[in-house]
Order: sequence, then C-alpha cells, then structure tokens
Amino acid sequence: MVRRPLARLRRADPLLVALVFLLVATVVGFGSGAGPTAAHVTAFWLLMIAVQVPFAVSAWRVSGHPASSDPRGAAGRAMWRLFSVAGAVLVLGNVVQVGFVLRDPLSVGAAIGSDFQYGSLALAMALIVVGLLRYPMGDMGAAQRLRMRIDGATVMAAATTFGLWVLELPPGPRDAGWFLDTATLMLVQPGLFLVAVFAVVKIVLGRQPAFVRTAGILSGTAAGLQALLQAVPVPYYVAPATMTWLFAGNVLVCGLIAIGARIQERSVRAGPPPAPRGAKRPYSLLPYAAMAAVWLLAAAVLALHGLDLRAWVVVAGANVTTALVVARQVAAFRHIAELLRERDELTAQLTEMAYHDALTKLANRGLFMQRLADGLAAGPVTVFLIDLDDFKPVNDAHGHATGDRLLIEVGRRLRGCVRAGDTVARLGGDEFAVLILDVSDDRRRQVADDLARALRGTARVGAVEVPLSASIGMAVGRDGGQDPDSLLHAADMAMYATKEHRRHLPTGNRQ
Repeated sequence: MVRRPLARLRRADPLLVALVFLLVATVVGFGSGAGPTAAHVTAFWLLMIAVQVPFAVSAWRVSGHPASSDPRGAAGRAMWRLFSVAGAVLVLGNVVQVGFVLRDPLSVGAAIGSDFQYGSLALAMALIVVGLLRYPMGDMGAAQRLRMRIDGATVMAAATTFGLWVLELPPGPRDAGWFLDTATLMLVQPGLFLVAVFAVVKIVLGRQPAFVRTAGILSGTAAGLQALLQAVPVPYYVAPATMTWLFAGNVLVCGLIAIGARIQERSVRAGPPPAPRGAKRPYSLLPYAAMAAVWLLAAAVLALHGLDLRAWVVVAGANVTTALVVARQVAAFRHIAELLRERDELTAQLTEMAYHDALTKLANRGLFMQRLADGLAAGPVTVFLIDLDDFKPVNDAHGHATGDRLLIEVGRRLRGCVRAGDTVARLGGDEFAVLILDVSDDRRRQVADDLARALRGTARVGAVEVPLSASIGMAVGRDGGQDPDSLLHAADMAMYATKEHRRHLPTGNRQ
C-alpha cells in the first residue's frame, strides 16, 4: 500500500466528518436500545443506504480520475468501476429491502434480509472479486507469480474452511427452494470471508498497491468484521438483546468501507503517490499462518465435537492447505535450484570474460601471469613470447576485420603446437605467449620448432592470402629462481634479440 504525506490530506472533508458523525450516532443510538423493534429495523436499512451511497459515489469518482491508484492507469480504474457498480447494486438491494420492511417490519426477513437483498449482496461480492482478480499484481517473473498464486490459494482455502465451518444451513425440507437458499448462503457467508481475505492477499502479496495505506487498512479490516457479522446465526439477529448491536456493527463496518473509498478518492485527486520506500520482503508468512490456523481449528473441533460432518470439512481444509504449502515449498526449491544454476552459469561467464581474451578466446595476461606464478612455485617452466612480424601492414592493406581473423588463426595454430595442460595466451595486440610446465630439453626444442613452423609462410583469411611470420623468444625458469615478471621480461628480451637478428638477414632468409 502507498503512504502519502498527511499534510496533503489534512484538510477536513465534510463528507468524512458526516460519515464519522453518522457512525458515532449509530453506535450510540442502537447501543441504547431505545424504541420499538420496527423502528430499529427500518432505521438499520436506511442507515445502510446512507453509508453505501457515498461508497458507490467515491468509487465511481476514483474510476473516472486519470490519476488512478494503479500507476498503469486502466487496471486501477476498471477495478474501482466494478467497486462502484457493486456499491450501486448494494444500494438497490437495500432500497428494495426498505419496501419489504415497511410491509412487514417484524418478520425474520425484515431483520436479516429478503431473497432479493441476499441476491444483490451476492452479486456485489462477485463484482468486487472480479475487480480484485483483474487488478495486476505488479512486475513478477513466472516463478514469483506461481508462488504468489499458490500462497493466495492457500489463504483462500483456509478462509473457505472457516467459512464453511461457521455456515448455518437453512431449516426445512430438502427441496429445490432449500438448495437455492443453501447456495445463496454459501455464496454470501463464506463468500464474505473470501472477499475479505482475498483483499488482504492482494495487498500483502502483491507488488503493486491497490489502495493507499489508510484506505487499505480500513477497507480490509471492515471487510473482515463484516464477514464475522454475516456468519452470526440468524437467531441472534432477531433476539432483542443482540439485534441492535448487530445492526450497529453492520452499519459501522459498511461506513468504514465508505470512509476508505473517500480517502482513496481524496488521495487520487491529490496527485500521484510518492515512490515506495524500502524493499518489499521477498516472502510472506501469511500462507503458513493460514495453514496453522486451520490445523488449530481442526484440533479444537475434533476435541470438542468428535469426527462429525463439520470436523470432516475442517480436516479436509487442513489437508488442502497443507498440500498447497508443500507445493509452494517445492516450487520455491525448484526456483532456488534454477537461481543457483543461473548463478553458476553467470559465474562461469564472468570468469571467462575476466581471464580470457574476447577475440581469440585464449587466456589473457592476468590468467597467464597467475598460471606462470603457480608453475614457478611447483617446478621448472618454459615461457615462449611470440610477436607477429609486419602485422600492421595487414591491417592497413586489408582492414582490421582481416587482422582480427588473422589473430584468431594464429591462436588456433598455437594451440595445435602444445598439449592440453599447457597455456596459450594473448597478452595484447599481436603479442602471444605460451607456458609449458616441467619439460625436458628435447620437448622444449620440439615445441620451439613447432611454433616456428606454425607461424611461417602464409595464412588464408577468408578470400585473402596474407604473409605470416613471427619472432619467438624463450626463457626457462627454475623453482624459486625467478619471479613471473622477470621471467616474462627475459623471454621478451630473447624475442627482441631474435627480431633484431632477423632484421639483419637477407630478405629471402627471414623465413
């Protein structure tokens, strides 16, 4: 949820003041219990209309404002538009209910709602759920989205379990009317639990806030309280001792939702929200708490009532939530394994980039010096330093692309002259080096001859035949006798001596 500076919303709002005054008066008036039952029932439905109209209006205004709560605009406006339609449906149902109350204010249906009012409540909840479902959860990868959906399913399964546990089936024969009433009750009573919990899940697990902070807290809390009130058995709604308090509670929670919608409207009109502060926690304890709550309920039901029908429902819910949590953990483990694989691949790529030449894929100077130091610490080594002769004219005559392909060809030829455990490196430009560990004098001379033959004559680079020659210097290092820099310098001096000697030879003898 998004925080906004209080200074932007500090000015008193007449509608908010009126709603707060109305809620206080409702609690005081119903709490006193003064007046006949018919007056209480009529006042209750009129007050419900009085708090639901502002909710519908504020939701409609939010949906029509260009600065919607959703940074991407359309999704947030669509959600609030559905909320507004849901509010209008609730108002229509309560207006019809007032007419029903005026005809028979002392009936049970007058207190708890007629079939039309129940239907309007079910439709309104369906619209709210659709709005929440369509609201995007923010930028997530496929693995994150899967885990979020499993977490949401876990919490919803737990909420459904609690909703079915408190559900009171209607009395009467099991005819078509009874099944219709039962279906409506199951949609309304457990459905309210689901709406409340789903709102919390969207707020807690999502990466994109659907409400400003105050509106989200008020609406989520009120929806949860409304679910509990809706689950209260019917006899309490018609008993004089509890009727008025339950009426006050229903008006209070609907009023809090209206206040939340009004705060959302004012926040949207105040401008875009500031950027969220701090990183969101990468996991949520909500699904685990839901599973624990269902298991505690199952233990309590079994201990108090034994294995009756309700206990079977609760135990089934406990198993479903546990299975979902296990599935979530398996998904998390798979994602962790995928992240570790990607980390290893990235590490290998970074190592390749850090220690190898990008053009020839040979070892670079850093890796060569590291292996040279390790080799000197272990025993005698031989270093060959190779510098291509007349490489610049190749670039000048045929272009740098040809020169690059020639360097790649030189690297391939050098690798063909040594064993798998030896190191061939490009030190930079047209300068190469070869490191051989612990070899005999005969093997050293053979490698020197192989290198000289490989870099003599011509090389075909694409459609171009270019001359190829190189000056090679060799230096031998003994265990503890030299450091890597001095040994490489000795090979460099030997290479320059060879190059200088070849300059004084006749042109035909330089190969």
